Amino acid sequence: MVIAIDGPSGSGKTSSAKMLSEQLGFYYCDSGSLYRAVTYFLIENCVDLNNDVHIKEYIKNITVDYIIDKNKIYINNIDVTSKLRSIEVTNSVSLVSSKKVVRDKLIDIQRSLANDNNLVLDGRDIGTTVFPNADFKFFLDADVAVRANRRYDETLATQKEKISYQEICIMIEKRDEFDRNRKYSPLIKAKDALRIDTTHLTLDEQVKKMVNFINKQKKQDKVN
Repeated sequence: MVIAIDGPSGSGKTSSAKMLSEQLGFYYCDSGSLYRAVTYFLIENCVDLNNDVHIKEYIKNITVDYIIDKNKIYINNIDVTSKLRSIEVTNSVSLVSSKKVVRDKLIDIQRSLANDNNLVLDGRDIGTTVFPNADFKFFLDADVAVRANRRYDETLATQKEKISYQEICIMIEKRDEFDRNRKYSPLIKAKDALRIDTTHLTLDEQVKKMVNFINKQKKQDKVN
């Protein structure tokens, strides 16, 4: 079974996906971290992120391994999991993830993870592009101010770099605009996804909505 959770930055999709996978006993895949890993690799190798030719050459020669039971990512056999949340990576990942050559490589990796595994994935195009036939699809969203505050709190807790709430607001608004208008796999709600507004919901509440929806659909399927 595959459960797809999409949504913009700070909507709660990653936290929800992790909790949902734990409650269901499924594996969890953070697709955003895959794109962050490639972004980190390109930055570390001083690749011009606006040069598609250079990116294509580097992408051809790297191996990306997602160790699903440990939720770790390796680039060319090097564990980069702890390197993915820097401000530099955050500011560049949207551009890198818009590249078709990058998306094609990582989509194949994500799909391979579902072989013989029950899987919860979160991202921006899971239900529309990566797994258009996912068993269940959710689209999480929230007010920009709330999403920025969540990201600000996360940054304070995990990063050494100092960044203001106002800067994060601007970053989120720019990323929203970029992701929704990119040429390949833009951020949109799948037609058959359940939209959940998490603005005023706790993490437990939003996951409960998902579990209730899944259980309701399963009961209906048995009746039919």
